[in-house]
Amino acid sequence: MVHRILCLTLMLISVIATVAAQERHDRTLRERAIRLEPFIVAAAMRYGIDARILRAICFIESRYRVNVISPKGARGPMQFMPDTAARYGLREPHNPEQAIDAAARYFRDLLRKFSGRVDLAVAAYNAGEGAVNSFMTGKPLILSTGRIVNARGVVTGGIPPYLETQRYVRFVLTLLSNNVIGPVEKSDVPLRFGISRDLTLDAFDVAERSQKFSPRRASSFIEVQ
Repeated sequence: MVHRILCLTLMLISVIATVAAQERHDRTLRERAIRLEPFIVAAAMRYGIDARILRAICFIESRYRVNVISPKGARGPMQFMPDTAARYGLREPHNPEQAIDAAARYFRDLLRKFSGRVDLAVAAYNAGEGAVNSFMTGKPLILSTGRIVNARGVVTGGIPPYLETQRYVRFVLTLLSNNVIGPVEKSDVPLRFGISRDLTLDAFDVAERSQKFSPRRASSFIEVQ
C-alpha cells in the first residue's frame, strides 16, 4: 500500500511539473509573439499582405525566436538563407524588424509570382521558388550544386512532393482557415486572396495536433532554390 501511494504521489508530481512547464512555455511563446507583433503588423500593412501569414511563418520557422540558426545556415525569426537575405538587402537577419520587413517583401513577391496563390507562395518560402516552378511545369531544375530537382519531370500543380513542405503548407492554411493565428483578437490587415474569416485568439497547438506537424527544429527551410 505504501509503495502504491508513493508511486501515485510521484506520478502526480510528474504531471504537475509537466503542466507547469507547458504553461511556462506557452507564456514565453506568447510573450515573444507580442514583442514581434508591431513589426509584423507594420510590415503587413506596408506591403499589403495578410499579417496572419507572417505570424504563421514566423511561428513555424522560429517560434518567434530572433537568435536561431538552422543547421543549413538559415538565420533569425524568419529563417533567411544567405542568398535570399542578400537579394532583399537584409544585413541583420537576427534583427526582428528588418527580418520581418524583408520576409513581407519576399512573400509579397512570391504572391505576385504565383498569381496570388497563398499555398504556392508558402511552398516557395519553404522549398524555394525554383522547386515550385519545376513541379508546376514538369521541367527539371539543375541547381548550382549540380543537384537535380524533379529529375523525372513530375507535375504536381506546384506543391513539391516533399513531406515537410506539404505539412508546412497544410499547417499555414489550417491556421488561416481555423482563425487561430496571432496574439491579438482581430486582424490588423484586411484579408486578401480569398480568405475571409476574422482573426481570433491564437491556438497554435490545435493546428499542430490536427496536422501532426511540430516545428521542433530551428528552421523548416529546405535549401532548394
